[in-house]
Amino acid sequence: MQNDSGKTTSIWMTTAAMLDEGVLGENLHADVCVVGAGMAGMSTAYMLSRAGKSVVVLDDGAIGGGQTARTTAHLSNVLSYRYYELEQMHGQRTLSKPLTLPL
Repeated sequence: MQNDSGKTTSIWMTTAAMLDEGVLGENLHADVCVVGAGMAGMSTAYMLSRAGKSVVVLDDGAIGGGQTARTTAHLSNVLSYRYYELEQMHGQRTLSKPLTLPL
């Protein structure tokens, strides 16, 4: 993947094969147009499609390129409150439940 900013290069930018979807060659009709094929745009498009919407995603670069390609791809535990404060607010039972995401 080409580094278009020249500032940072992640390990996956130098090792991962990128999809080449080409350019839009025809008019498309969809319920929603998502602009940006990074993590936020693709996640949004996925959730909308799961909700029954037809979705088209437009980007001026590679899928997962841009800032998404430069991240460390980790989930952060940065919270507005410390864990013990969350426990006081919500109780230990709530905090010990596994997190489930709709897929």
